[in-house]
Amino acid sequence: MRFVKSLFILHGMNWKNIIAELQALGATQAEIAERIGKTQAWVSSIAKDKIGDLRYSDGNELLKLLEELRVKKAA
Repeated sequence: MRFVKSLFILHGMNWKNIIAELQALGATQAEIAERIGKTQAWVSSIAKDKIGDLRYSDGNELLKLLEELRVKKAA
């Protein structure tokens, strides 16, 4: 059976903390949203813990952005 990665939901990650870390690294909710192709309201919902489980593709984009900002800060 073939599956589509973007339909899988990422469970167990604390996305609220990921958004908080992105913001601590200097990204605004609007910037996060723009970078991953979502709305600021969507990012705000995660920051308020109203959305706990994300699609694989959305979570992956957040994690890629987090890694990018961590590397930038360390440089």
